[in-house]
Amino acid sequence: MKKVIAIIFTALLSLSSISAYGQKSYPKDMFIYELEPVVTYKGKAPKITNFLEAFLAQDETSEVLWHLSMCWNHYLQGEPQEPCSQFTVDEKNGYIRYTFDSSLCDDYDDVDDYFYHEMCYWNCSDGKHKIIAENDVSMMDGKYYLGQYSGTLFYIYDNATRKIYSANDELLGVYIDAEDFKSSFEKGDEMTRYDETVVVYHLPQQGKDITVDIYRGSLKKTGIRLVWDGMYFKRQ
Repeated sequence: MKKVIAIIFTALLSLSSISAYGQKSYPKDMFIYELEPVVTYKGKAPKITNFLEAFLAQDETSEVLWHLSMCWNHYLQGEPQEPCSQFTVDEKNGYIRYTFDSSLCDDYDDVDDYFYHEMCYWNCSDGKHKIIAENDVSMMDGKYYLGQYSGTLFYIYDNATRKIYSANDELLGVYIDAEDFKSSFEKGDEMTRYDETVVVYHLPQQGKDITVDIYRGSLKKTGIRLVWDGMYFKRQ
C-alpha cells in the first residue's frame, strides 16, 4: 500500500512539474531570426563571457564589437586596457560593459565623447531559455544622441540547441514608444545634442529589472521600469 501511495505521489509531482512548465512558453513569433554562432562553454551552463564570445564570432561585426574584441583580448592576456577604454566583466551577475571616454585620452581634445556598450542576460523560469540584451548608448558634450550603433537589442538563447535568436521586443515587453509618454514629459536641462528623441535603456548589473529614460531636448520622462517576471517584462 505504501509503495502504491509513493508511486501516486511521485506521479502527481511529475504532473505538477509538467503543468508548471507548460503554463508559460514562448510563441514562435518571439523568434525573429537565428544568429550564426552556436554558444560553446564548459560546465553546466554558459556565462556572460560565453555569450560575448559568440557575438564576437559573427562573420559581420560592428565597429563596436571590434573595439569590444580588443578589450576582451587585453582582458584575457591580463594586459591594461587602452587609455580611453574601460572594461568591466562581472561573471557573477552576468554583466559586461565596455566604455569609451574621450576625457581619459591625452590626444582627444576636440569634443567630450562618451560611449558605452553593455550586455547582460536573464535565466527564464521555463528552464529552457535565457534572454540576452545588448545596449549601446552615445553621448557628446554630456548630451545624448542617436549614433550609428545606438540602441538596444534583445535575444533568446535556447539551452538545448545552444543557439541564439533575435527576439520580438514587443512580445517580450521591452519595446518603448516615446509617444506613449508624451503627455507626461517634464521640463529639465537640455539632454539631447540634436532635435531628436533618444530612448535610453539601463541594463541591470545587479537585480533583474530594466530602467528606461526618454529625452528630447529639454523634455524628459525618466524612471520607466520594465519588471522581469521570469519570462517577460512588465512595464511599471
